[in-house]
Amino acid sequence: MPRKHLTTNMLRFVILSLTLVALINSSNIPKTAATRPSRYQNYKTFVKTACNSTTYPTMCYNSLSSYSSTIKADPIKLCTTSLNVNLKYAKIKTPLVSNLLKKAKSTSSPEVPVLKDCVEEMKDTVDELKQALMAELKNLNGGGISKEEHLKNVKTWVSAALTDDTTCTGEFEEEEVNEETKKKVEKAVSELSKTTSNTLALITNYLRF
Repeated sequence: MPRKHLTTNMLRFVILSLTLVALINSSNIPKTAATRPSRYQNYKTFVKTACNSTTYPTMCYNSLSSYSSTIKADPIKLCTTSLNVNLKYAKIKTPLVSNLLKKAKSTSSPEVPVLKDCVEEMKDTVDELKQALMAELKNLNGGGISKEEHLKNVKTWVSAALTDDTTCTGEFEEEEVNEETKKKVEKAVSELSKTTSNTLALITNYLRF
């Protein structure tokens, strides 16, 4: 075989080999890059499935999906995160009603008593969610009570918080109050009670010890 022909064949072989190596390496890139999004998507699926067991699944998913990489597929983290989000929400909504009470007091409005009661109920909600969260953390740190008793305590605190939410709006149905004030309070408390309802559902359905 002529030397020129041999050189040409060798050159083709080298080019072909390099091309194959490049193709193999490039085929590995999508697999490596897809690992995290795929896993993250699975975590979001876990949160979505969990939220489907609640009364307000869309609200539940919207409030928890951004924490899916922290929650992963852990029922304890799911419920602890929901409690934390619920507590933050209660702390945001309570001042809204407190401000309405301050305004009513400044004008000696007849709405003062019902607004005062509502603020107290919402403050109780904050305290009860804190107690539920503390009970949860105590369990994670190896509290001295049984897991069944722990779960019962957590559910009791969250149930009490939900009762306080609905008590507030119930009083507004019974009393004569300014329609605009009533709408503002009902909106704030309704959103809070829905969040609390979702938390209670997650605890009931996902903390089965």
